[in-house]
Amino acid sequence: MSRVVLLFSTRVEDRTFAEKVAAHAQLTLMTAPTPQDAVRILSQQQVGAMLVDASTQGQYDVFENAVQEAFGLFSDKLNSNTLHYLGSGDIHEVPYLIQSPLFGHYLIRNFSDIDATAEHYGRVVSATLGERAFGIKNFLRPEAKIQTVSLKKTTQKQGAVEAVKNYLLANKFQARISSVIANAVDELLMNAMFDAPVDAGGKHIESGSSRATEIALEGQRAVEMHVGFDGNCFAVSVVDHFGSLDRSKLLGSVSKIYKKDSYRVRTSVAGAGIGLASVFHSGGSFFFASESGARTEATVLFRKAENFRSFKSQFRHLSTQFYF
Repeated sequence: MSRVVLLFSTRVEDRTFAEKVAAHAQLTLMTAPTPQDAVRILSQQQVGAMLVDASTQGQYDVFENAVQEAFGLFSDKLNSNTLHYLGSGDIHEVPYLIQSPLFGHYLIRNFSDIDATAEHYGRVVSATLGERAFGIKNFLRPEAKIQTVSLKKTTQKQGAVEAVKNYLLANKFQARISSVIANAVDELLMNAMFDAPVDAGGKHIESGSSRATEIALEGQRAVEMHVGFDGNCFAVSVVDHFGSLDRSKLLGSVSKIYKKDSYRVRTSVAGAGIGLASVFHSGGSFFFASESGARTEATVLFRKAENFRSFKSQFRHLSTQFYF
């Protein structure tokens, strides 16, 4: 496991952020101000994570062209799971990343509380360095209280969502913020119950089923929900055992909803992704880890905020880890 994080950016705020992330994750930071420097380091070092300034398509193209010329896009020197792109615009403003075969993570720069932000993202980076980035504990402080709920049938979804909302209210989250998070949990559970199940040929089993249908969640169809809060960050993970999440469909769904559907959540398209564009827009971060044919763990993360304006504008990221 490589303990090196490489920064390809000339921005001062990116350097400060990367230094703090590396410190929290106990990594060695290396910097590459030019594409030639990045290629040289990648050729000489095993890099565990790479932070890349991709604020514009031009900047991204410079990076992609350099690594393609040096290694090719599918070289073992470059794994999309290790690539963390930095930008200042929302996800719908970076279609060149969504469409890239090298998409791994996208971070929206909001370093207003850079120490807390770097501490949080240091845990994210650490998770990506492991063999598999499964487990909600990866994203929370060690003192976090984590609860596990095993759902036995699909009709238990609403009760689980209400329980999460009540838990948030009891921990002094604002009602409006609690509702946003509850909606995210509803979407995660809906996907695990109705969109994730596929047959041996990859066809979605419940593509025509009403979301009100009662289905037993047994065997491979078992669904688990993990809830954790460390006093600063609240996280919910939903686990299914199909590992059917498709990267291009997930990212394409998010960007399409942003551009054309005014941030509305789309729940009617089986396999189109988790459908959480509106939640991401409202301040949530996501971490999707999926092992093909075995397991998908979809995690939504929220930092506690004093008001909805601060909540909505907080640092956030969209992260994907796919294992085959």
